[in-house]
Amino acid sequence: MKKHGKNIVILLFLTSIFIPNLVNAYPSGNTFPPTFEKRSSFWYDSWGINRNAYYGEDGYIPNMFYETIGDYSDLAYKWGLEFKLNHIEIGERAQAILRFVQEWTLYGYDEDNVFRDGEAQLEWAWNGDEMAHMIENAMETMNLVVADCEDVAFLCATIYYGAGFDVAILDAPGHAALLIWLPDYPNANMYWDIHDGRGFGWIWVEATGKNNPLGWTPPSFSDGDFTAYPIVREVGEGIFIEDVSYHPLEPSSKEEVEVLARVITTTSQVIDVAIIYSVNNGEEQKEEMLHIDDSRYEVSIPGQNRGSEVVFHVQAVDDGGETSSSGSFSYEVKENVFGVEPLLFYAVIGIILIIIIAAIV
Repeated sequence: MKKHGKNIVILLFLTSIFIPNLVNAYPSGNTFPPTFEKRSSFWYDSWGINRNAYYGEDGYIPNMFYETIGDYSDLAYKWGLEFKLNHIEIGERAQAILRFVQEWTLYGYDEDNVFRDGEAQLEWAWNGDEMAHMIENAMETMNLVVADCEDVAFLCATIYYGAGFDVAILDAPGHAALLIWLPDYPNANMYWDIHDGRGFGWIWVEATGKNNPLGWTPPSFSDGDFTAYPIVREVGEGIFIEDVSYHPLEPSSKEEVEVLARVITTTSQVIDVAIIYSVNNGEEQKEEMLHIDDSRYEVSIPGQNRGSEVVFHVQAVDDGGETSSSGSFSYEVKENVFGVEPLLFYAVIGIILIIIIAAIV
């Protein structure tokens, strides 16, 4: 594995939290209530996947992911669709999904929490929907779901997939995790190239700790000693606009705003991608977007005056005349003082003056 570091050192301190109750996830096994079959010393689900072993043709990495998408998609995938609907900006959407999983899960060892026929399971994996159904039940009583690395990895994989992300399940020494394709996310400490032809742009999703930020690759895996299984999102026929993002989210006066978007087409050729924007509900203006690589396009919205509200969307046209538009985005131009919002700046100045006056008196 190749890696590209940003030379960012992140120190994480896991803070203790009040935990009212803990609950253990339960299996669906392609049926609900669950059914499992023991063969020799291993437990298999209704798809024939070995829930006790990650390796081999019937191991759960990456095979178990396919139990929760397509014709078998259920609650976890549905959650992904809801995140996509409620969080239009892709970076914020990715962060929201990770926060959600971290909020409702707590790390625990299989042997302490998973039992079949009264026997503790040294190794066990839950699929994304099993985890999702347990979280749904836990929400009613404010419980947490106990799970380990592969459980939250598969849950995250299905939610992110449903939310429109390309995902890659990771098999690392003694660990399982997830990568998502988000090359424009600015806060990752490493961007990975998994040799799928895209180059660097995969970022790590580590949901096993409550405070792990999106894009943080744990130091023990920064050497790239893992195997990635990319699962590219399926796309239907037509032209689609995905992964719209803009930066900065709160620009200062006269500061340009960079907009990025991905345009996907399966049966036609993209001939035009543009951004349509208006300022303070004025006349709409159009700026052509530049094709930068693969399926990504970018453009900069000119800087505006303080207090201006900008509303924009991306529009794409293919050679068959089909037009597709993204959802609408908006931002307000703010005036910062030395890079800080005015209220915060003057509040800090006020505190400093109070301290000085108190010292003098």
